[in-house]
Amino acid sequence: MQNTKILKITFGAVVLILSVYSLWTKDFTYQGVTVFFLGLFMSVFGVEESKKNKGRRWNLYVFTAVVLFATLLIQYVTVLWG
Repeated sequence: MQNTKILKITFGAVVLILSVYSLWTKDFTYQGVTVFFLGLFMSVFGVEESKKNKGRRWNLYVFTAVVLFATLLIQYVTVLWG
C-alpha cells in the first residue's frame, strides 16, 4: 500500500510539472511523455482499486490507462510513418 502511494505521488508530480511547463512556455514537445506518465498514474490507481475490491471502479481506471497508452502509440506511429 505504501509503494502505490509513493508511485501515485511521483507520477502525479511528473504529470503536473510537465503540464505546467507546457502551458507556461506553450511548448508541447513533451506532450507524449506527459500522456505516458498520466497512463502510468491511472494504472496505479486501477491496481490499487482492484486490490481494495470496491466493485467496478477499478475497471474505469484501467480502461482509461489503456486508452491513454493507445493514444500515445497511435501518435508515435503516425509521426514515424506520416
